Amino acid sequence: MTSAQHRLQPPGRGPLRLEIRTLLAAAGLPEADNDDRYRAHGVVVTDRGESVGVEWFVSRSLRRAAADEQLRGWPMGPADRAQEAARRHLHAALFGILTEVGYLVEADPPDTPGAISVRVGRVSTPTTLTADIKRILADLRSPADSSEDPGLSS
Repeated sequence: MTSAQHRLQPPGRGPLRLEIRTLLAAAGLPEADNDDRYRAHGVVVTDRGESVGVEWFVSRSLRRAAADEQLRGWPMGPADRAQEAARRHLHAALFGILTEVGYLVEADPPDTPGAISVRVGRVSTPTTLTADIKRILADLRSPADSSEDPGLSS
C-alpha cells in the first residue's frame, strides 16, 4: 500500500466521532446528554460507519410547548418558530465549523432530514485536531484583537 493510499483509508468508527465531538466542544457547543434526552439540548454526534451524523437536539420542554401550540390550532406559534429557528441557526453554525476545518459536510442527508452528515474524507490535506482547534480559536480571537484601539491601555 502506498503512502497516498494509506492516507485515504478511513479511520475506525470511534476516532471520527471523538474528533468531531472534541472539535465542537472546543468551539463552545454543548453536547446533549444522551442519558436524559427528555431534558437534554445540544449537539448529538452519531456514528454511522464511514460518516458521523451531527444534529442539534432541542429540549423536551420547548418541543412540548410547540406541540401544545399545534394542538391548540396555532400552526407555527411562538414556541414552534423559536424551536425551528434555533435548530436552523445551530445547524448552520455546525455546518460552518465543520466545513471550515475541512470536513466533507452534507446538509439534510436523505436518512436524517434537517440534520447534517459528516464524511470521513477531508477536503484539504489532513492536519491534526490540535492544529485545527488552535486555528479556529485564533480566528475567533483575531477580530476582537484587531478592533481594539492600540492607543488605549489599561
